[in-house]
Amino acid sequence: MAHSAVIVGAGVIGLATAHRLAEDGLAVTVVDAAPASTGASVHNAGWIVPIMSAPVPAPGMLGQALRWMTRKDSPLYVRPTPRPEHVRFMLRMLRHCNPRDFHHGLEALVTLNERTVHLFDAYEKEGVRFEYHRTGQLMAFRTHEAMRRYQAEAAHLERIGHTAIPLSGDELRDLEPALGPQVRTGLRCPQERHVDPASLVRGLADRCRDLGVRFLYDHPVTGIDSRGATVTSVLAGGERLTGDVFVLAAGVHTGPLARLAGFPLPVQPGKGYGFDDTSGSVTLRHSVYLGEAKVAVTPLSDRLRFAGTMEFGSFDSAVDRHRLRGIARSAHAFLPDFPPALQPRGWTGLRPMTPDGLPVIGPLPGRENLLVASGHCMLGVTLAPMTAELIAGHVAGAPEASALAGPFAPGRFASRRRRP
Repeated sequence: MAHSAVIVGAGVIGLATAHRLAEDGLAVTVVDAAPASTGASVHNAGWIVPIMSAPVPAPGMLGQALRWMTRKDSPLYVRPTPRPEHVRFMLRMLRHCNPRDFHHGLEALVTLNERTVHLFDAYEKEGVRFEYHRTGQLMAFRTHEAMRRYQAEAAHLERIGHTAIPLSGDELRDLEPALGPQVRTGLRCPQERHVDPASLVRGLADRCRDLGVRFLYDHPVTGIDSRGATVTSVLAGGERLTGDVFVLAAGVHTGPLARLAGFPLPVQPGKGYGFDDTSGSVTLRHSVYLGEAKVAVTPLSDRLRFAGTMEFGSFDSAVDRHRLRGIARSAHAFLPDFPPALQPRGWTGLRPMTPDGLPVIGPLPGRENLLVASGHCMLGVTLAPMTAELIAGHVAGAPEASALAGPFAPGRFASRRRRP
């Protein structure tokens, strides 16, 4: 029976896991290489959207990416880079851009999302303080063709209570008058939620401290020690940390950390961009997805957040102004009152991407007490509490947790020569 846990990563996944294990009575230590929580956990749209839980590799993705390659402000951009791991990753992702793999991943994510909204509601009841909105989501489209593709994907979510209700452009404008006349159709998704992601991270960290969780920031992990199949300690910031269970929840850094344990994982960064607008030029009540532009707009208590684009081949947090201006121009096309010439001060976040678009959850092969909770692509906020449930189930030896986590097991990335 496990009595202590060391969690590597103080982002939303690591904090949700620390919170869950501490509630189960474990002595938990969280270590992170950064001085405080930054990156993708706070720089995102803050959406809780089972309705949009589909794998990134999808049929037609290759053709769309090629059409966008000449535009630096396009929603999807693959930056040319000679790094071998990037080339291998993109080739593996392209192999998953087929209907069979896409629908397999979609079904797995639907099942994983059955308790998502319930778990976020439970956070409030348990005393986690964060900005939480239950107003639902709208998806706005300029063509019926674009809307139908999302409607088909959303149909799978009906069995767990998440519906997408078709609306005309005028019906959408009745709900959100800021939408312009170019919007011809859309979907209303009443069960979806949104949060201020920075407030969620703070709230989880504060609640973890209330439960006795120890935090060690500025402690990069440089070594993982094992005795046979059992991890005995990690070396973090020069300090050797022991425990019964270890969890790698370090986002884009999980791949190199798993390599230290002898099983590298193909987790690569996908850079997202965004900015916050405090001008008040546009007001919204719902979170709104600008369909063809692939831009997320989130109304928060004191600002409007815009987030979008996916850029592969970037490995730093540098801001490309072309991509920010592309988001601003796209926003103006759907929201006419938003100033098209805005020069926003933006941010980036590196999303931990996997070749098949599914998260990595479960024990690392060959290391029975080293668990992985990473690779959530653009669903880190949405899937954080359920990921924590699966990790807690593994630690407790619950067979249902192993069954539910099957499609997300790290062992799916084992090469044929490594498989038993």
